[in-house]
Amino acid sequence: MKFVVIGAGKIGATLSEQLVEEGHSVIAVDSNPEAVKKLLNSQDIMCIEGNGATAGVQIDAGVKGSDMLIATTAHDELNMVCCMLGRQLGAKKTICRVRNPEYLDQIDIIKNQLGLALIINPELYTAQEIVNGLVFPTASRLEVFGKGKVEMVELKLSEGSPFIGLTLAEIYKRLKLKFLICAVQREHGIFIPTGDFVLHADDRINIAATHSDIERFFRENGLVKTKIKSVMIVGGGRIGFYLAKQLSAMGMRVKVIEKDYNRCTELCDEIPKATIIHGDGTDQELLLDEGIRDVDAFVALSGLDEENIIMSLYAKNNSEAKTITKINRDSYVDMARMLGLDTLVMPKLLTTATILSYVRSLENASSESRIESLYHLIGNQVEAIEFNIKEAIPGLTGVPLKDIKIKKDILICAIIKKRQVIIPSGNDTIELDNSVIIVTKDQRFSELRDILE
Repeated sequence: MKFVVIGAGKIGATLSEQLVEEGHSVIAVDSNPEAVKKLLNSQDIMCIEGNGATAGVQIDAGVKGSDMLIATTAHDELNMVCCMLGRQLGAKKTICRVRNPEYLDQIDIIKNQLGLALIINPELYTAQEIVNGLVFPTASRLEVFGKGKVEMVELKLSEGSPFIGLTLAEIYKRLKLKFLICAVQREHGIFIPTGDFVLHADDRINIAATHSDIERFFRENGLVKTKIKSVMIVGGGRIGFYLAKQLSAMGMRVKVIEKDYNRCTELCDEIPKATIIHGDGTDQELLLDEGIRDVDAFVALSGLDEENIIMSLYAKNNSEAKTITKINRDSYVDMARMLGLDTLVMPKLLTTATILSYVRSLENASSESRIESLYHLIGNQVEAIEFNIKEAIPGLTGVPLKDIKIKKDILICAIIKKRQVIIPSGNDTIELDNSVIIVTKDQRFSELRDILE
């Protein structure tokens, strides 16, 4: 497919890189010469310097023959104009980045009136990811499939874990719960494990199950912490706003620390249930005075990765709080994990996963299966994909899983049949109208039949 990406910032650059990796043609547009130069030096794509909201620049970028125009600049209104113009010039579909909370209540109107295929909001996605991460305090991450019927959590095995030295088959037999360990990261290796795989200390594992079975899994292995009731957020930007609003609505005690006084007054008006503090979140005295030792969770959302890492380390060393750290630079991820920061959120990856899910569904709109959701796990190296089965797939539907020949490093980790969730065994089958969740390493599937040998 042919894409025109307007905006070469963090979101646009990450998106163009992943689209090219999946075999698509991309032309990037940005009015900032430095951003264009940086993209040209780092990616093998064509770049155009200019205002993407003008017809001449869009025509030069080939919008007329494009399959999709994606506007990802930092300005919502500019993105809307780009998409509106792109549709008039012949782009088959348009995706628009809209971040301003003031537009949240009228997103459907904007989408319909501008004929947008999709509206993306990186800050809202990030806030929801953080909310998910607070459900199980001992987990590093939680993703939701099948409209909440199946959850996938990530956690790190400590030295005292009862699982160390056991095969997965032994663990399943001992616990007698319906769950599946579907991906394991060990040092620099990543595994899609089979039943004879042995777990080691410090392994980072991803578990798929229903919410109730995950709760039992944590409870029976002494991993349950008190539910989170109080949260301290440093950074009152858009992510902080969306997050504080959601947590306050859930009945949690929320305290937001923000440097900008005017922004503090805005937050006071917009989130009356939250406590808003004017101050610098990197000030250790301030954090102590505001009760960092007593909060259940600490979320670092400043605009600087370095600040977020330092603040999270301080919270980790001076409290029992679950720490969540926003990071933009890929190069900081491994360092942050080495320092013991397990729960990291990266807005650009959450956003690109949403777009890629839509793009892959579009590629195979007439196929037997449709992508419902897609998540990147373990530093973007593993994918978890939910497919909905619309038509029979020869060699797959109606066949016991034990008789299906599946490619290496792929695992079918859950089947959803209406309201029933099945953590599959070899005798289970996939049928029409089922949702199927697979985990795959080093693959980019757009339809379920691709998993067959």
